[in-house]
Amino acid sequence: MTLKTLNPLKLSPFHFAASAGCCTAGFLLTLLFCAFFIKPTTGQTEIPKREMRASWLTTVWGLDWPGIKIPAGGSAVNVTMQKQQLTRILDSMQVTGMNAVFFQVRPECDAFYPSSFEPWSAHLVASRGQDPGWDPLQYAVEEAHKRGLELHAWLNPYRFESVAGKYSGQPGDYRQTHPEWVLTYSGGGTILDPGNPGVRQLIADIVTEIVSHYDVDGVVFDDYFYAYGGTSASLDQYSQERWRPAGMDLGDWRRDNVNRMVAGVYQAIQEVKPWVTFGVSPFGIWTTDPMVAASRGLTLPSGITGSDMYKSIYCDPVAWLEAKTVDYISPQLYWPTTSSGQSYKILAPWWSEVVNRFGRHLYVSHSLSDLDPSDYPPPLAMDPAHGEFRYEEMEGLSMIEYFSKREILKSTAGYDPSEFGLQVEWNRRSDKNDAPGSVFFRSTNFFTKGIINYFRTHEFRNKALLPVKHWNPWTPLPVPANLRMEGSRLVWDAAGENLRYAVYAIPEEIAGEPGNFNSGEYLLGISWQPAFDLTNYNRYLDSHLFAVSILDRNGNESAPALMNDIPRQNRATRLVFPVDGVNLYPGFQFSWEAVPLADSYLLEVAEDSSFTAIAGRREVTGSTFPSGLLGLPENRDYYWRVYTRMAGVKDTVSEKNSFRLVEMPRVRVTYPLNEASGVEVTPLIRWESLGEGYSYRLQISTVNTFSTLLDDRMGIEGTDFRLPAGVISSYGTYYLRMLGTKGDSVTLWSDVVRFATVRIPPAIPEIINPINGAQILGESAHVIVKADLLASGFTFQWSSSSSFPWNNRSQQSVDAPDSSLVLPNLASGTWYVRCRATYSSSLYTEWSPVVSFSFLLSGISMADNPAMALQCSGLVGREPLKITFSLPGRGRMKLFLTDMTGRIRAVLREGVPVRGVHEAVIPAEKIPRGIHLVVLESDYGRKAVKIVRP
Repeated sequence: MTLKTLNPLKLSPFHFAASAGCCTAGFLLTLLFCAFFIKPTTGQTEIPKREMRASWLTTVWGLDWPGIKIPAGGSAVNVTMQKQQLTRILDSMQVTGMNAVFFQVRPECDAFYPSSFEPWSAHLVASRGQDPGWDPLQYAVEEAHKRGLELHAWLNPYRFESVAGKYSGQPGDYRQTHPEWVLTYSGGGTILDPGNPGVRQLIADIVTEIVSHYDVDGVVFDDYFYAYGGTSASLDQYSQERWRPAGMDLGDWRRDNVNRMVAGVYQAIQEVKPWVTFGVSPFGIWTTDPMVAASRGLTLPSGITGSDMYKSIYCDPVAWLEAKTVDYISPQLYWPTTSSGQSYKILAPWWSEVVNRFGRHLYVSHSLSDLDPSDYPPPLAMDPAHGEFRYEEMEGLSMIEYFSKREILKSTAGYDPSEFGLQVEWNRRSDKNDAPGSVFFRSTNFFTKGIINYFRTHEFRNKALLPVKHWNPWTPLPVPANLRMEGSRLVWDAAGENLRYAVYAIPEEIAGEPGNFNSGEYLLGISWQPAFDLTNYNRYLDSHLFAVSILDRNGNESAPALMNDIPRQNRATRLVFPVDGVNLYPGFQFSWEAVPLADSYLLEVAEDSSFTAIAGRREVTGSTFPSGLLGLPENRDYYWRVYTRMAGVKDTVSEKNSFRLVEMPRVRVTYPLNEASGVEVTPLIRWESLGEGYSYRLQISTVNTFSTLLDDRMGIEGTDFRLPAGVISSYGTYYLRMLGTKGDSVTLWSDVVRFATVRIPPAIPEIINPINGAQILGESAHVIVKADLLASGFTFQWSSSSSFPWNNRSQQSVDAPDSSLVLPNLASGTWYVRCRATYSSSLYTEWSPVVSFSFLLSGISMADNPAMALQCSGLVGREPLKITFSLPGRGRMKLFLTDMTGRIRAVLREGVPVRGVHEAVIPAEKIPRGIHLVVLESDYGRKAVKIVRP
C-alpha cells in the first residue's frame, strides 16, 4: 500500500515552512499504522534504561504477607517474624531486578499503618482494630528504599467486606457509623457507595494522610469499583435520590462517581506531594461497544471479545486519561500471548496507543498465578491454563482477588517463565513514551515459582530507572560533586533534599566515551542517600570507574559525574526545525545539530515561553525526534528547546523557538449529520468544500471500523453526491466517512458519521416478469420483481404446486439492488412463483401474489430470450477487450470500469438500449495495469466481472 503525502503549502492559508524536517500526512498515517501493527521479531529488544518493574505485594488473606498474625496481647516474636518475611520479599524483588513494590495497605476499609480513619487490618492482627505494636508501612518504605526500590501504597478504594457481614459489630463497621455508605450485594460482598460524596471525601482524606505522613513514592488503586457481576438499578437508590441529576443516565452517573473519586484523589496528592505517582489498575478490556469507543475518537482493538467493564462495573480509564487525573494506568492483561479472543499481542499495543494519545504512562499488569513452578530453564510445552474469567465465580471479588483464590484451587498446568518474558517484550516494543512497564501479580510467586532466575538473566539482567513524569515541573539538576571512596562505600556531597541518586560502574577502557549512560548496562542501582555500598561490587574496583547522577522525585536525571574524570567542554546545540514562528501540521520531526561527545539531549516542549506548562519532555540519543510521539493537541502555540547532556559538566540549553500546530484539513460532512435518523435510502450526501481542485472519496459501511464496505467511491466532484439505490436500505444503521484529494495530496478522513435510515417497510413485491399465464420456451425462466428502494433484498419461492408445500418448493434470495432471479433446473410443466421483500436484519413483507407460467425446456441461444448477463475475458492481453452483455427488456443501463477501491476509471456505455444482446469494446492500452471490475448496472440489476491486466 502506498500512502499519499499531503503538501501543507497547498492546503492552508497560513505560511508553512518548506523543510525536510517538516513531515506531512504520509508520515502521520505511517506512524499510526505502525502503532497498531507492531510485530516483535524473534530477537529481544534492547533492555530500556527506564522501565517500571513492580510487583503486587498482596496482604489480603495473607496471600503474600504476612504469613503469621500478631496474636491478642501482642508478640515481639511474631513482629520479628513479620519483618523477616517482608524483608525476604523485598530482597527477592531487588535480586530479580525490580525497582518498585505495590504494597497493599488498605484491602478492606482497614489499615496496615496507624490510621486516623479506619482500624488495623484483620489480615495483620488476630482481631480487627488490635494494635500490632509496629508500623508495617513505615518499615516497608524504609526497607524498600534501602534496596533501591520505590514503595507505592496500594489501596482498594471501595471494598468494605469480601463476604457480607464478616466485620459486623467489629471496629470500623460502617453499617453502624454510616449505614447510608454501605452497598450489600446479594451473594457477594459489601462496598462503600461510590455515589455518596462522603465516601469520596473519605477516600481522598485517607490518601492525604498516607502521603503526608509517609515517604511513599506512589499510590495505586486496583480494579474494584462497583462490584463485578453488575449492580442492580435500585441498590444505590439512597444516593440516586439525593445526588443523581434529573435525566442523567444511570450508567453515566455511576461512571461519573468513580471519575470524581479518581480526580479527587489525584488533586489531594498534588496539593501535598505532587511528585507522588498516582495510578489505577483497571480490567484489561475497557469496553466492547464500538459506539462508546467512537464517541471518544477511538477504535476498539480488532478481534477482542470479553466483558464490558465500562458498563458492568462503571470503570472508564479513558476518562481518567483524558482528564489527566492519573499518572499511569496498569490494565490487567491476565491473558497469554497465545490467547485469541483476548490477544496480548493486540491489547498491549492498543493500550499503548491510547495512553500515548493522552500523554501518560502504561504499566501493564501480569498474573503469575498460572506460572508452573520451576527453576529455569523452563519446559518446552506450555498449556494455556485460563482465558475468560467467570462471573459466577467472582462473588464480589476484584480481579486480583479472583485470581488469588483461583490460584489456591488451581491444579492445571500453566506457563513457563518465557511466556512472561515475551509479554515484557511486547510491552517494550509497544511503548511510545519511553516508559514501558510491567507489574506482576503477585510478589511471592517470584520465589515460590522460580521466575527470579529467568528474569535476572533475561529481561531484567540490567537495572532500570523509573520512567520520568515529564508533565510535572522540572528544575535542571546540578552535577554531583566530590565523589570519593570511604572504605567500601562510594560517597559524594548531598545535592539537596528530596533527591535520589543513580550509581554506575563504567569500564575504564571506555570511560569518557559518549553514550555510556544511555542504557542500564552499567547501572548498579539507586540510593536514597549520598552513599552507595560497594561490598558486593569488589570485582569492579580495579577495572571500572564509578559515576553518580542525581534523580529528582519525578524521575528526571542530572548529568552524571565520573570519578577522576577530566570534564569536557559542553556547548549548546542549534535548533534546526521547526524554525521560529512557523505553522505546522501534525507529523513533523524535531531536529537540531549534533554536538560532538554529547551523551544525550533533552527535548522540551511547552505551551508557554517560560516552560512552566510542559507539553512533553524526552531524553533522546540522536538529533531528531518525531513530534507524533508527544501527543501534542492541535490548534495551539508551542515553544521548544533542547538541552545538551555530557558527563561531568552542566547541561547546556539552546535558544527557544515557537511554532503553532494546526489541525490537518479534513472534510466536514453536513448531511447526514452524526446520529441522524430517518435518512432516506438514496440520500443526497453533502459536505463543505475544501477548495478549488479537490475531489472526494466516500465510504459507507455497517461497522465503524470500515473493515467491510458497502460502497467506496473515488473521484467525486463538487459538494454533494446522490447515493445510488441498493447501497443502503430501510431500518439500517450505517457509518460514513470522506476524505479529499488534490493531485498527490490526501487529507485526513472526516469524522465518522453514524446515521439510521427511514423505518418504512417496503411494499409487497410485484412480479413484472413473467406475466401470469405466460408460456416460456428456453433453458431457464427469468423472474423479475419491481425494484423497491426500501428493500434490502428479495426472497423467491417456486414450486410445481400452487400451495407451495414444504417438500415441493425451492427458495433463493438476492441482495439489493438485484431484483431478479434466473430459476435453475426447471423441468417442463406448469410452475408457480412468489416473492417477498426483506428489510432490516430479519424482517420481511407478505408474499406477493402468485404468478403461474408454463415452461417448455428447449436449447435456444441467449439472444432468443436473454436474461441479464455480462461476459468478458478475465485476462487482458494486447488485443482490445470485448464485452458482451444482455438485457431482458428495454431499460436504463450503464457499463463502466472501476478499480478495486470502486473508483470509476472509464464509462464504456450508457443509455436505454433495447432488449437483447449487446457488445462494447475497450482498447487494452486504456485499461490500467492491475485488477479491475467491469460493472453493468441497469433497471434489471447489477453484474460485475473481475479482470486483470498484467
